[in-house]
Amino acid sequence: MQMAGRTAMGPLVRPAEPSDKEPLMSFIKGVWGGHDYIPGVWDEWIRDRVNRVFVVEADGVPVGMNRLRFMEDGSAWFEGARVHPAHRGKGLATMLGENSMKVARGMGIGTFRLTSGSRNKTAHRQIARIGFAEVARFSIYEPSKGPLSRGGATRVRPGGLDEIMGLVRGSAEFKLGHGVFWHNWGAAMITPEVLRRLVDEGSVWRLGGAVAVTKAGGEGRGVWEQIGFIGGEPRDAVRLVRCVLGRRKDASERWVFVPQGSPLVHCLRTAGFERHFSNILFERKAAKD
Repeated sequence: MQMAGRTAMGPLVRPAEPSDKEPLMSFIKGVWGGHDYIPGVWDEWIRDRVNRVFVVEADGVPVGMNRLRFMEDGSAWFEGARVHPAHRGKGLATMLGENSMKVARGMGIGTFRLTSGSRNKTAHRQIARIGFAEVARFSIYEPSKGPLSRGGATRVRPGGLDEIMGLVRGSAEFKLGHGVFWHNWGAAMITPEVLRRLVDEGSVWRLGGAVAVTKAGGEGRGVWEQIGFIGGEPRDAVRLVRCVLGRRKDASERWVFVPQGSPLVHCLRTAGFERHFSNILFERKAAKD
C-alpha cells in the first residue's frame, strides 16, 4: 500500500514499527506535563493487528504519529496525533490525517470522527483544515461525593431491544450527542445493529426510564468504569449512573459522558458530580465519487 508523502526526500507517512518507540516517546513523554497516555498504550497499539498506527518521518527520523481505529458502527476513529514541537506548523499533522482518510476510504469506510479538548484551539484549526466539522460537545463527569451503589440497575436482555432502542432514540441525550456512545475516548453511533451487539455482551443497563451503555476500558494497567451513553428520565438516570459506576471496586477512574445542553448536567451536579473534562466531537463524510 502506498502511503501519502511529498517527495522521496521530503516528509513521509508510513506504518509504525516497534523501533519507532524510542524517537517518538522522547518528545511525547513531555506532553501534557508528562501525563500523556500514549507511552502507556504504545506497546499494545503496535501489537494490534486490527487497527493501524502511522508515523511521519522528516529527514528519515520519526517526528509524529497517529492511530486509525475501526469502530463498532463501521466508522473510522482518528486518535493519538502527535508532532514533535520543532516540526509543528509544517503540515505534518495534516499529512497524517489525510493518510488515515485515504486508508479508511480504501477499506470502504465513509465516516471519520475524532475528538479534541474544547480549549485546544490550535488543534481545532488543524482539524478544520482537513475538512472535519463539529457535531456535538460533551462533558465528562466523575463522582466527588455521595455513595455509589451496586443495586437497582438491570442488564438489558435481547428480548427488550425494540423498547430500549426507542428509549435511546427518544432521549434528549441521543439527539444532543449526535447519537453516539463513547468507549476509551472513541465514539460510535448507536445503531440497532450496534445496540444488539452491546446488549449481547452485557453492556446495556436500565433503571426505570433511563438507559446506559458502559464498556470496560482503561490504558496501561489502569481500569476505567465509564458510561459512554446515558439517557432518559433525569432522576432515574442519576440513580442508574450511581449503580453502574459502583460495580467495580478496582476502577481507577469513574466517568460518565454527557452531551452539553442535557438536563442531566444539572441533575448530576446536584448529586455531587464534578466536571472532569470537556471535549468536542468532530466528523467528516468521505466524498462520493
